[in-house]
Amino acid sequence: MSAIREGNVAVITGAASGIGYALAEEALRRGMSVVVSDIREEALAEAARKLTGQGANVLPVLADVTSEANIIALRDKALEKFGKVNLLVNNAGAFVGGLAWETSAAQMDWIVDLNFKSVAHGIRAFVPRMIEQGDDCHVITIASAAGISVYPGYASYSPTKHAALAITEALYLDLLAERIESIGVTVVMPGMVRTDIMNPEKASPANLGLDRDARHANATVRGIEATMTSALDTALAPEELARRVFDAADAGELYILPNHEGEALTALTRAIANGRASGTNPWPAIMAGMTTRMFGEKS
Repeated sequence: MSAIREGNVAVITGAASGIGYALAEEALRRGMSVVVSDIREEALAEAARKLTGQGANVLPVLADVTSEANIIALRDKALEKFGKVNLLVNNAGAFVGGLAWETSAAQMDWIVDLNFKSVAHGIRAFVPRMIEQGDDCHVITIASAAGISVYPGYASYSPTKHAALAITEALYLDLLAERIESIGVTVVMPGMVRTDIMNPEKASPANLGLDRDARHANATVRGIEATMTSALDTALAPEELARRVFDAADAGELYILPNHEGEALTALTRAIANGRASGTNPWPAIMAGMTTRMFGEKS
């Protein structure tokens, strides 16, 4: 039986807006109680108000997912309120553009803590309790298509999403090896989704200098972010993504690759994976064509 069902409890990080908020709404539609967490106090309060206005059983918890202590406190508050947790969605994260040699150590530390270590914190805090419960549970990680690809200006983003993918795969395999059948695992690798992802400054420490003007001082970063921003108008709606995620988790699927439908995108994804596995790398040629289209021929 699926963990995503009426009467069960979901904990969703980064839930004040975007994908996290859509996932919270979808969990409520499926009859679950929901613990919504975010670092932005006003945004979280507004999200909880809207969700509760739908007649939902909602608990908002202010938390910084880069802190393991905060994640443990999140777990404890969920258990205190509802007595159990059946679904953990590691959703909190951010995109920050930057070149490999220009991304500062402080920026790299922050994005690693947010996009990768928060997933590890969530697994450590919640999975032992799920094992203890013995009922149907599930862990979902919202990674990214950048977890299987790399683009110019992705020097901090892609590595962290690769790591989020890998630790979620490791969780799946560890549960399999330990013959723990009550916990399902799903990792989501979406492409562009209609969210506020292009504004990392909304939740980043001010001293990191992640504001738009600082990032866009570099032409490559400016170009890749402009391309991404222009794609948002026709991007996948977060509500549709949330439905697909829960349907796939319900079906016990490990991998979800929305935005990868169609022959061309499927071929591209396979080329990346097969290239890495075989040592024959098609990616530089693909990227050369893309950068030429974006920036023109190098003089």
